[in-house]
Amino acid sequence: MPDSIITQWLNLPSVKFNKCVKFNDYTAIYLKKIDETGYTCSCCGQISFWSWDSKETKIRDLSVFEFKTYLIINKYRTCCSTCGVKTEKLDFVEPYSRCTIRFEEYVARLCRITSVKQVAELLELDWKTVKNIDKKYLEKEFAVPNYDNLRLLAVDEIASRKGHHYFTVIMDLERTRVIWVGKDRTKETLNQFFKELGPERTKKIEAVGIDMWDPYIASIRENGLKSKIVFDKFHVIKNYSTVINKVRILEFHKASKEHKEAIKGTKYLLLKNKDTLKKDKKEQLAALLKLNENINIAVILKDHLKKLWDYKSVGCANRCLDSWISTALASEIRPIVNFAQSLNRYRYGLINHCHYPINSGKLEGMNNKIKVIKRIAYGFHDDEYFILKIK
Repeated sequence: MPDSIITQWLNLPSVKFNKCVKFNDYTAIYLKKIDETGYTCSCCGQISFWSWDSKETKIRDLSVFEFKTYLIINKYRTCCSTCGVKTEKLDFVEPYSRCTIRFEEYVARLCRITSVKQVAELLELDWKTVKNIDKKYLEKEFAVPNYDNLRLLAVDEIASRKGHHYFTVIMDLERTRVIWVGKDRTKETLNQFFKELGPERTKKIEAVGIDMWDPYIASIRENGLKSKIVFDKFHVIKNYSTVINKVRILEFHKASKEHKEAIKGTKYLLLKNKDTLKKDKKEQLAALLKLNENINIAVILKDHLKKLWDYKSVGCANRCLDSWISTALASEIRPIVNFAQSLNRYRYGLINHCHYPINSGKLEGMNNKIKVIKRIAYGFHDDEYFILKIK
């Protein structure tokens, strides 16, 4: 093969091709430095035109056909006027790396679509090497967050690992992008975000969609955004679903042996959307609701509660909520009464939906993607790396 073709393939202007040697499982391409380019300090980037000794270095590059490929070149030590004696920096290799820049970019691209372990197996690399390359490129891309023109936000938490370890995830709802991730789900965690955001940009936020989590509420109030809190439909109905299950458990314990058989195993039947149930499941649900009045009341109230988010008028929404709370209190079913009292306390965030009809559906969708990333990787031991993957 003509040397000129290999030189064109390499596309490395600062070096020239010397020879190519094929070994059992890899190809070695020997390179020589072009003298006129000088020696670049690996610390400050200053160029010197004289050097000390050199050492042969083996650098992984993109594969040639099915064979791994290494570039073999002598790296020189140069005396920098600012930093002293330093090993030279090659323009196609990052300092302290044993891979070319284009090979690292290839590794980082692969890590976007599959796990670190699979990339390591595919390229015959140590998984720590792959992870460090991916982390380095993610840091370059997301080191400086973009907080410009934030108007509508959604805040939620996601489990980072087993044992009640959480991240707080904040999304820009208008551009559907995660803008910030913090460890834990405390008031201090969210305060850290507002501190980074700064008072001027914080003032421009028009609404924040959250669940009824008091530490988040306290942080938002502390940063002057109380009137802009919106409790979205998804979280409220999700919380009410736990109320339905509590009612089911209470009724199960009170029921006769015959009725217990009818109630047993109906948790998910009661929580699912009726429209998605198959015919036999709809018949089973109808029989259960006919059998137990309290469970029936709990399910009917869930359907009525969903209508609150249909109103655009503050007056109509308030009347709807008042009616729901009155009916719930009149039921005298303890879990429902407790939930009704809770809704009354959080009324402001429910009614704010009339001004800002936002929800955290996009963030919940993003959380599902995050769970997939975590599942593919079988979890993350490095929180900083996991946060970068989320971003």
